[in-house]
Amino acid sequence: MKLGLRTKLVGTLVGAIVISSAISAIAARNTMATDLNRLANQQIASGSTGFAGYLDQKRDTVKLLVTQAAINEAVQHRTAIRSKKLEASLSGIARQGDLSFLTIVDTKGNVLARANGGRPGAALRSPFVKRALAGETISTSATLPHDELVPEQLEPQIESTTPGREGLVEGLAMIAAAPIADANERTIGAVYGGIVIDHYYDIVDEAANALGGKAAVIFEGELISSSIARPDGTRLVDDGATPSIASLTQPYSGIDREGGVDYLARVEPIYDDQMHVIALRWFGVPLANFTAVQNHTLISLLLWGLVGIAIGLSLALPLIERIARRLAERSRQVRKAAQQLSVVIVGSEVSGDHVAQTREAVERQGDLLMQVAMDANGALRPAVGAGPAVAVVQGVSEKILAASALNAEILSDVVVIDTLATEMATRTLQAVERVHELDDVAGGLEELVTGSRSQ
Repeated sequence: MKLGLRTKLVGTLVGAIVISSAISAIAARNTMATDLNRLANQQIASGSTGFAGYLDQKRDTVKLLVTQAAINEAVQHRTAIRSKKLEASLSGIARQGDLSFLTIVDTKGNVLARANGGRPGAALRSPFVKRALAGETISTSATLPHDELVPEQLEPQIESTTPGREGLVEGLAMIAAAPIADANERTIGAVYGGIVIDHYYDIVDEAANALGGKAAVIFEGELISSSIARPDGTRLVDDGATPSIASLTQPYSGIDREGGVDYLARVEPIYDDQMHVIALRWFGVPLANFTAVQNHTLISLLLWGLVGIAIGLSLALPLIERIARRLAERSRQVRKAAQQLSVVIVGSEVSGDHVAQTREAVERQGDLLMQVAMDANGALRPAVGAGPAVAVVQGVSEKILAASALNAEILSDVVVIDTLATEMATRTLQAVERVHELDDVAGGLEELVTGSRSQ
């Protein structure tokens, strides 16, 4: 079944709008995907830098508190005399700065007091303490061995159930150590303190709230601190990180799935003071945040495309209908004219003068022949004298000559009539062909408008 003009025009219009909308949507989606990817990478790079800033700020705070403790007159005095009140001083400083531990040792590295309590007198074999006793101030991220964490009563904080980290494990901390000097600038001990990152959430929560993403610290393949939520709403911690992420030693940007959610993440190493990679800082933004924007924009484009189709049809349909009606009317007019055109008028010669003249000549010839017949009968009767018979014969001869002349005229008219009749037949055939052509044109117009041709 052929389609009508209305259907073709409407289909072409709708198809053009749909194709244009589809191309625009695809182009917009690709452009948006590129722009969103660029924006997302910028966002997570900025967020990762911001998270690093929070870690650096906290490490600087630890250094400041430890340094202030080292120059505190009360701490210096009580260290020199090994006062029992030294523990109280350390506890106040540690609580003020939210430090996980704060310890003072003498020049031999033996513990004089701990902010967390614990037994003094044991030797503290930390390399950072040795460097502080040598006069160096240290501030860095570090791995704390189990035998340092237990005396500080920090073992419960680093307990883990992650496969591979059960039992005696290490902890990640931001530490500082500084020498304590007396009035004569002689080193009389050292102060050593820091914050253990395991299950410490202040930094990751502050970073996540301020930067608009999720933050985490990965140590020994495990998420030891994070603001990422599990599907049940609890905090994602003590879980193994994605193996490909956990083994990184270089910065990485890409997709990472944590807690059942896909994130666009930035992962960067955390170094100790010897530039060894000891942990990773992780910052990510849910990938759905970007795909939601992309999908929302694409749906908006499609909806506006439908609105465009509706508006286009509302404007175009009246015009299409008007054109179709005019073509249909013209088709009817042509077909009517073709039906009326059945004969061609070939001229008045055939239908008028020539036919009348020929009929008149035939009638005169008939009259003459009748008179000749009558005169001939009269001439054959017995005559009284020779004179009248001769006169009759002469009259007959004249009439025969007149009839012959009329016969020649009739033959001439017949030739003319035959010629005109042949010409009329030719013109009639041409007229019939013209009628067929007009009828075909009318049928074509009708088929163009309606999609079908009536018989």
